[in-house]
Amino acid sequence: MPVPMIYCAKKQFRIALFTLLLTHLFWVPWVSAQPIASEDALWISGFEGQVISARFPLIDGAYQLPDYSVADQLEWVIAELAVGETTTVAEVQQRFTSAFDAPTIADFFNDNLRINFPDAAILDLIAMTPVSAVAIIDGTSGPTSSGFLQINSQYSGDELISFLQVQNFFGTIQFPDDQILELDAALDKFQSFQPDNSIFVGYIDQQNQCQPISTRSALTPRALGSIFKMWVLGGLAEEVADVQIDTSDPITLVAAERASGGTINSEPLGTVFSVQDMATLMMGISDNTATDHLHELVGRAGIGQVVQDYGVADPDILLPFLNISEQFHVFSRFDLPTALSYVNGTEPFQETFLSNQIEPLGPSFPTNFPFFHQQLLTDGTWAASPADVCQTLAGLRATAEDNGALELVDIAMASQAAFPNLRNEWDRVWYKGGSLASGANGLHVLANAWLLENSGDFPPYVVVGLANNPAGGIDQFNINSVLARVIELVRRFEP
Repeated sequence: MPVPMIYCAKKQFRIALFTLLLTHLFWVPWVSAQPIASEDALWISGFEGQVISARFPLIDGAYQLPDYSVADQLEWVIAELAVGETTTVAEVQQRFTSAFDAPTIADFFNDNLRINFPDAAILDLIAMTPVSAVAIIDGTSGPTSSGFLQINSQYSGDELISFLQVQNFFGTIQFPDDQILELDAALDKFQSFQPDNSIFVGYIDQQNQCQPISTRSALTPRALGSIFKMWVLGGLAEEVADVQIDTSDPITLVAAERASGGTINSEPLGTVFSVQDMATLMMGISDNTATDHLHELVGRAGIGQVVQDYGVADPDILLPFLNISEQFHVFSRFDLPTALSYVNGTEPFQETFLSNQIEPLGPSFPTNFPFFHQQLLTDGTWAASPADVCQTLAGLRATAEDNGALELVDIAMASQAAFPNLRNEWDRVWYKGGSLASGANGLHVLANAWLLENSGDFPPYVVVGLANNPAGGIDQFNINSVLARVIELVRRFEP
């Protein structure tokens, strides 16, 4: 019997909610496609990549999980699915927040999950951060369907489960028409969806430069959504390499740096995070409040320097480098002529406006916005080209190992894969996504960027897809289907 879609969470949670600047988790099961003919394969010889250790190694069929509270909770959930186990109300009360009805959750385990996923194991770990995990599970007997499991836990206090969702996972990845597309046709289809799309498929060469395989409008800047957080991470890594910051340093959650859409806004003020955990939350769940704390820690000037050092073709588009709350204020705290005067102003004008009018507004959480200018979601926000994003990934990959700087980057960037089965194909999976939306018209910006790499002769491959539509209405499922096919093609390239 199929498992119904189950949502067990606080009453105010809405699964369909799109929040500005939150990254999106897209899950689509994998379907095999026809092999690429040899004449279509990319041949690159003599590339010597880094020796890469998987961030979540699979040993004796089990993923080795980091020391996170949510990892402990995930392992408990899996253990409860063993045949012969019984989940008690007392166990639920010990593991879940009081927002859950304990008898209902116990029945959910005993009468549903364990029956449908007996002796379940994790088949694929899609995402893992200090407060959240996404995994594909499957039972060793009984029903043949796999399950898509999402779990969140508190960072502070008793570190209880705050969200649990399990639903069937049927194994369909692309729409049927996309499963037979070759690379150029897939890129053409991606371009057909929106008026302002751009896509880059390529690799990073031995000189740390991005080289194209196939692209469309790859030099044209587009709105990025949360992909901009990669430059914050780069600035942080530089500070770590220079011994100005240690990855274990504490960061206290303060009201002055809380931003709209921040998951950790639910944690008590005064909660202490490590620098590494903040960075992982910023990249893995695109946490806006973590981002603004790190933006403050590194400083606007340091992040701006990284934008230039990484080789962004037109860094002035990104400078001065706003944090989340500041960008929200541009969207929503000024009338449109005033907001446009900032967006279209010279850099000296913007710096003065920022100091005198934006910074005094403080954090964007909690607040009521008097305006919301939809046109600025694509025309008044962080922007760069797909080629710039690739070069930024190259810059992050070239981070010095000094004092754990490269490890900081690798842990943060590897915490999210977005699609299933990538960790089974690649030693290194880095991902960052982003979106900007309005309540009336849905997605105006949808951005995805992957770096995929194996040890040995394979170079690091990069896929960057930026979808922009000033009118909104971007269909994430069409975009995901084509990007999934592109990634499938990339992993068939030959060394």
